[in-house]
Amino acid sequence: MSFTDEVKGELIHAGCERECCFRSEAAAAALLSGGLTFRGMGRYGLAINVGSLAVSRYYFALIKRFTGITPVVRTEASGRQGGRTGAQLAFPEEAAASQLSELKLLDENALFGIARSIHPEIIKNECCRAAFLKSAFLVTGQASDPEKEYAVSLTTAGEEMARAMQDICTQLGLKAGVSRRRQRYVVYIKEAESVGDFFALTGAAGARLRLENARIMRDIKNRANRLTNCDSGNIARSAASAARQTEDIQLLLNTLGRERLPDWALEIASIRLENPEASLSEMGEMCDPPLAKSGVNKRLKRISEMADEIRRGS
Repeated sequence: MSFTDEVKGELIHAGCERECCFRSEAAAAALLSGGLTFRGMGRYGLAINVGSLAVSRYYFALIKRFTGITPVVRTEASGRQGGRTGAQLAFPEEAAASQLSELKLLDENALFGIARSIHPEIIKNECCRAAFLKSAFLVTGQASDPEKEYAVSLTTAGEEMARAMQDICTQLGLKAGVSRRRQRYVVYIKEAESVGDFFALTGAAGARLRLENARIMRDIKNRANRLTNCDSGNIARSAASAARQTEDIQLLLNTLGRERLPDWALEIASIRLENPEASLSEMGEMCDPPLAKSGVNKRLKRISEMADEIRRGS
């Protein structure tokens, strides 16, 4: 089962308890599934087209419960659904016009009098806006596996509808964008926090929990990688520094000889040559008397300056 199917299963299980939210869900499903048709002179068709039987059963129960209407169910196997069986829930024609009016889907200024976007009255409450997004996801939504990426997308045929859904997301505090893909428009949410909030608002608490777990695991892995890279970088820098110090010491010994080196230089030089992997702090503990890290660094820096003088022929 894909993550998208898991989310839709949760949303179905969450149900719908308010009549205002039912209107929002039904309007979203009709608009986004292409279920509005004009049949001539005041006659309309109203249907909900979905890509799975589980989702169709959800809408069938809602319609029956809140309107008392028994929609006509037609099923069809679709290659576009990957072999799944899709379904259409059609309202009886004698009930279509009244339900369209109830759902605010009639618009005398639109082509054939059919609305192309959601009416503000249907989403005036916050719960109804969340219900609209829930229904939009059930009909057209996709969710990426949070272990791979954080993303939710909702698809619609028209830009006006896409912008309306983007506005709904904004009103609910979700960061959403709109893009055109071929002949369709996609409303997408890609920021992890907004994706998690989308799941919480629509009723998919389990999906949000899975996303948060994935975020925690990804953060732990990223932090571990950063620490590993940091340690590796420190080791590499320490090794390079020790190699330069050894080179400087060998130059002094070969040029000046041990007898011409000051006691402090000879001591720190011997410790470095005998302990090429020792840190400055460890070298300081080997001195007699022990030196602080800053003291060791100061002596090694002076040795480096002496070696540079020899290289320059001073």
